Amino acid sequence: MQNYTDKKLGYIYATLAYLGWGFFPIYWKFLKQVPALEILCHRVIWALVFYIIILRVKEKSFRFFWPQNTKLLLNLLLAAALIMCNWFVYIYAVNSNQIVESSLGYFINPLVNVAIGVFVLRERLTPMQVAATACASLGVFIISWDQGHLPWIALFLAFSFSFYGLIKKLNPVSGLHSNQFESLVLLPLAIALLFFMPTLVGVPSVALTFSADWQTLALLAGGGIITGLPLIFFAEAAQRLPFYLLGFFQFLAPTLQFMTGVLLFGEPMSGNKLVGFIFIWVAGTLIVLNNWWASQKTLPS
Repeated sequence: MQNYTDKKLGYIYATLAYLGWGFFPIYWKFLKQVPALEILCHRVIWALVFYIIILRVKEKSFRFFWPQNTKLLLNLLLAAALIMCNWFVYIYAVNSNQIVESSLGYFINPLVNVAIGVFVLRERLTPMQVAATACASLGVFIISWDQGHLPWIALFLAFSFSFYGLIKKLNPVSGLHSNQFESLVLLPLAIALLFFMPTLVGVPSVALTFSADWQTLALLAGGGIITGLPLIFFAEAAQRLPFYLLGFFQFLAPTLQFMTGVLLFGEPMSGNKLVGFIFIWVAGTLIVLNNWWASQKTLPS
């Protein structure tokens, strides 16, 4: 009964996490009048506030996590840089009407994970992973041919998040503590960027000049909650569900983002691009089936 309850909670947490990520574009669209760089800075600042509150509730402490050795420190600093760049490019993509391409990045993210497993972790590809890689490569080629250029936003989002995940995997620090550390070390940069906004993008920060209405300021602050909450839901789901089951949920977020871009915000979708996405979806399905098959073989008979 306890196992059944945990699994049921796992489904709920996974659904909440990926629904949150899936509807990200709608939230950032409400802030399209704010420069992407300023949104990024507020996301860092308010995410840190959110993590401090959560840790205070969970651990009854205001202590900040700090790596105990130089190697771990450098790895987590690199993780912080990767996630900040990932956030910036994603916000830029959403507010420049490229939601569909950003969703492509998260569709091919599992395939990039496979590539990292092969070339970095020296893992061997299964036949199904080979087929998935071929399908994904063909899909990206078709989309690139249709656009006349590489989908650099999608590729950057996929590779930056995959390497971010790799660092998390290789460095055993709890998600909440490492996320808090990332926000903490990025805080000085975020504050400095807010003050240098006029020099960097030609416009002052709407928050620092008090030129924004209260709804905009509330949405900027709320960015910390929508950044941190899905990560907490995901961590809870990961503790309760097998990895292959999480794989099914992994495609919920980019599917919702894709539908949001096409159906809600009217982004163009040519027939060739749709064919490319179909190949990507087939590749993702093969990856999920491969994970399920591997899990079945490890179950006791």
